Amino acid sequence: MKTLELTFKSSDLHLKTLRLKYVADNLTAEDVHAVMGKMAAANLFAKGNQALYATPVSAAVVETTKTPLDPTPEPVA
Repeated sequence: MKTLELTFKSSDLHLKTLRLKYVADNLTAEDVHAVMGKMAAANLFAKGNQALYATPVSAAVVETTKTPLDPTPEPVA
C-alpha cells in the first residue's frame, strides 16, 4: 500500500504530518508541493488561533509491504 505523507510546520513551529492513503501512481513533486502550498494558504486546519498546517516542509510516498511469516496459516474457525 502506498501512503502520501505531507509534513508541515504549524504556526507554533511544531511539525505536523498528514497521511493520505490510496495514492495515485502519477503524482509529481511539483504537483504535490503546489497543493501543499494551497492547503497552507487556505488555512484548512486550525485549532483555536493556531494554524496546524501553516508551512509546507516535505512530502514523501511511503510504500508498505506485508510479508507473511507462516506460508500456510490455519483457517480461522
